[in-house]
Amino acid sequence: MKLKKFLAVSAVSSAIFLGACANTPGATDKDVTTENLIRGGEWVVDDISGKGIIDSSRVSIVFMEGNKVVGSSSCNRYSGEYQLNGSEFTVGENMASTRMACAPALMNQEESFLKLLMNVNQARFGDHGELLLSTPEGETIRAFQSSPKP
Repeated sequence: MKLKKFLAVSAVSSAIFLGACANTPGATDKDVTTENLIRGGEWVVDDISGKGIIDSSRVSIVFMEGNKVVGSSSCNRYSGEYQLNGSEFTVGENMASTRMACAPALMNQEESFLKLLMNVNQARFGDHGELLLSTPEGETIRAFQSSPKP
């Protein structure tokens, strides 16, 4: 009899707890947190400001512990720091990059990406799990997970 009463109380308590979680204001699966950015592994950019990217080029973003960000910007590698506070996202002005020369089109794409990344002020997830980094002017970098971390 005690077991049945315990199970009944447990079931009611669980239902109340889960109901409260489901109705927590502002809590959604689309919230961007440092944890889910880092857990995302490498994010591969497939669109820079609505212009796509050059075929066979690689632009990527990897968020690391300690608010570090690294990646490929078409021709070169870059690194820096980022800050995330709610949906507000910024990249520090201390970005560094290798300086290899590439074809002019790749260099232009790289310049556009890095300039846009430096102006991003918002991060969110789209309907398909893509990462959307947007500027105040509405320009967006769209990236998909390539290799999520376990």
